Amino acid sequence: MENTFFLLIILIAVVAAVIMHHHLNRVPLPIVFIVVGILLALLPLYHHYIFNPNLFLFFIVAPLLYNEAQSASRYWIGRGAINIFSLSIMLVIATVIIVGSALHLLFPFLPLALAIALCAIVTPTDASAVSAFAQPNPNFQVPFTIMQNESLFNDASGFVAFDLSLLAFTTGSFSANRAVGVFALEFIGGLITGAIIGALFLSIRRELIQASDDTPFVMITLELLVPFLAYFVAERLTLSGILAVVAAGLFQGMENDSLQLVSSRVQLVRSNIWEIVQEALTGVVFVLLGVSLPTIMGQIISKHPGLLGLLILIGIVLYVLKFAIRLLWSRFLVWMHISSKHRWQDAWLMAVSGASGTISLSLAFLLPTINGHDLTTDRNALIFVVTVVILISLTVAAIAVPIITKMPTGTQTKPMSQWTREMIMTAMNRVRSNKDAPTETHIVVDALSQQLHQNNRPHRREQRRLFEITDAAEREVINRKHDQGDFSDDETYYYLRFLDLTKFTFNNTVWQNLWLRVRFGVHSSRLSRDLKFGEEMFFTTPLIAEQFYWQRQFHAHGEDIRPLEEVGYQAVMHALRQERHQHGEVTTVELHDVQRFYRERHRRMNMPDPVPQVVYQLFLTAFHAEYEFVQNALDKGTIDVETAESLQQHIIFDEMAYIQNNAAFIKQ
Repeated sequence: MENTFFLLIILIAVVAAVIMHHHLNRVPLPIVFIVVGILLALLPLYHHYIFNPNLFLFFIVAPLLYNEAQSASRYWIGRGAINIFSLSIMLVIATVIIVGSALHLLFPFLPLALAIALCAIVTPTDASAVSAFAQPNPNFQVPFTIMQNESLFNDASGFVAFDLSLLAFTTGSFSANRAVGVFALEFIGGLITGAIIGALFLSIRRELIQASDDTPFVMITLELLVPFLAYFVAERLTLSGILAVVAAGLFQGMENDSLQLVSSRVQLVRSNIWEIVQEALTGVVFVLLGVSLPTIMGQIISKHPGLLGLLILIGIVLYVLKFAIRLLWSRFLVWMHISSKHRWQDAWLMAVSGASGTISLSLAFLLPTINGHDLTTDRNALIFVVTVVILISLTVAAIAVPIITKMPTGTQTKPMSQWTREMIMTAMNRVRSNKDAPTETHIVVDALSQQLHQNNRPHRREQRRLFEITDAAEREVINRKHDQGDFSDDETYYYLRFLDLTKFTFNNTVWQNLWLRVRFGVHSSRLSRDLKFGEEMFFTTPLIAEQFYWQRQFHAHGEDIRPLEEVGYQAVMHALRQERHQHGEVTTVELHDVQRFYRERHRRMNMPDPVPQVVYQLFLTAFHAEYEFVQNALDKGTIDVETAESLQQHIIFDEMAYIQNNAAFIKQ
């Protein structure tokens, strides 16, 4: 139970960190994870916590690498095989040997094998973390593609180099010929093992598709087993489990490419599940580092006061040396596929983007407890050095990558939010042109308009101000019509009571909501003498129950509430138009919410019930108008394919949301 509670709090911390990063997007997400983990360490449950590396690779690293591999482009992997070999193998070997030797010379107390192990730990790059910092600049698409492919294979190279260096440290001997043989065996053997397992599961999934047994549960459960099985089998054969996972993921990616529109539901569910799994596991890794960091630092300080400064210096030197080699290598030993007019800029981008991340942290936690050597070789000290390198590399990338990839002045296009707004407005205008179905038009336009303000938080005070204006306008016109003899005393009295309760409905706090439900439920039971009907009214939202209740009240007195509501609605809309005119015809989120409240009330009370088929047709009209908007923008060359794909994805998600919840639009 305690372990379950421990994991639950970690996941809550990951969610909190993601929310914080959304509002502090200049700070790298891994750093936010670490900070949240440090705060979590203040809780008694996490005091003196040290991360246990047992099963860490199996449960966290294997699925992460598998997802990266299946998402990679097989086309660019084939075209970039030379670069993959150069960056993922040759650069890793050069870095661990050159930087490791330099560290040993600069800090002689650090054994050569451990210095090489440190370099092997920080060599794997986290391309996905860095790509989040980049501006959408097509001029740097090739460098980012190269780095994505590199990160798949240099992880495995880092693991193999790490294992060899630790073996040399523990045994005290090193043979170059044996090292090359072990490296080749683990590397090639891991790839073959993963490829066999990947091909086996690929054939199973294809048989299931042909037999129409490709339900999301069956297909995704089988897929989730692949990285664990590939890693387990390869490790049992003393091969590289990491490369086996990568190879199996590449085979899964091949299936994704070949499926195209086949089993599309499974593909959509799969991508959503893997997105959640990857973000959750990545967050867990860094939060656990944050939780462990106070204990690690405390143990270092208790044994050797003043050692932290030296460890920070080692981390800085390690990063600078690694950065220098990567910069020169990227400039002179990487083929860019196409000619580039900013070759040094590409090299700087690839150098600063070589940030250490999840895999480096995973390797650091796999360091064994080291006894009998200089105290600076303590496991906690080495983990701290790796942490310093990770923090420096992510901070440098967060600062430098946006600067390097920034679009030149005058070439920047409209932001995605503006394109989305224009597309939705186009759909709304198309639906409004339908004059034959006012009820259904109201439903569809209101649903579309919500998207324009979904990311804006309304100011309650401004909402109340606008509602007071509309309420006063409605009361004024009702009283005036009463004085003119258009409405009777009873009609005016009951309608003003209706407006009194509308204030509670609009505010809709928890207690007001409960009070209104009880009131409408009790009154409906008395009026209809039907307890079941009162129960239904209690479980109906007050926004609907209130209007239905007052319609029945007027009907019981031989009167009709609809003419009064029509007059009041027109007065409200006139008052809101005047408010919008004062804002330069701009509809604020507060104005939109108040306007939508009255439109829904008017539709329910004065318009006929919606016809589901017409609502469906109007939603199709809206989606078709959005597709036409994207197509026209592409034809004119005003947007690029990436922006068009994002807009198309927005439309598809809206279509799916409507299909899954179409009944909710009718009941509103």
